Amino acid sequence: MDWLLQTMSIPCILIGLTGAAVSAQEPDSADMDNIASTSKPIEEITVVGQMSLAGLQFRIHKKEAEIYSFFNANNSSPRMDIICTKRRPTRTLLLKRECEPRFLKQLRVEKTRDNRMGIGTQVNQLDLVELSAQDFEKLQSEMLSLIASNKKFASSLVDLVRLTENFEERHKETFGTP
Repeated sequence: MDWLLQTMSIPCILIGLTGAAVSAQEPDSADMDNIASTSKPIEEITVVGQMSLAGLQFRIHKKEAEIYSFFNANNSSPRMDIICTKRRPTRTLLLKRECEPRFLKQLRVEKTRDNRMGIGTQVNQLDLVELSAQDFEKLQSEMLSLIASNKKFASSLVDLVRLTENFEERHKETFGTP
């Protein structure tokens, strides 16, 4: 019987000591107030890592959307607006994002309609660009005037160039080709 009491008392004593140690470790609110008032502010550590290709591409698209939105709001004519669309090229399931000026899109629609009606001939992208050379010159002059007059717009373009260069560099490192 003494032996049973001794074996039972040892775990009870250990549990009692553990409970006392745990309660001694838990500070009360008065101790927390003293600690908070005497402690130094917590330092912040920033970890900079490489962004994934998908992350870089997302940031490029976001920056382009910002630039095009600003340009579209501040250019002289809706005809000069830059329109971005997603389309699925022939024989692929992937969507491709394409951005082009509205005047080029309208010219493509006209030439395609004329070709289907038998009035004109089929034209490719290079032909469309050549046909709209004056519009492209006007678009370029509007862009340059906005860059000269708005530092934030110019800065956004520089950011876009840096992001694009970083993306191409990372793509080349990963896949070996741009």
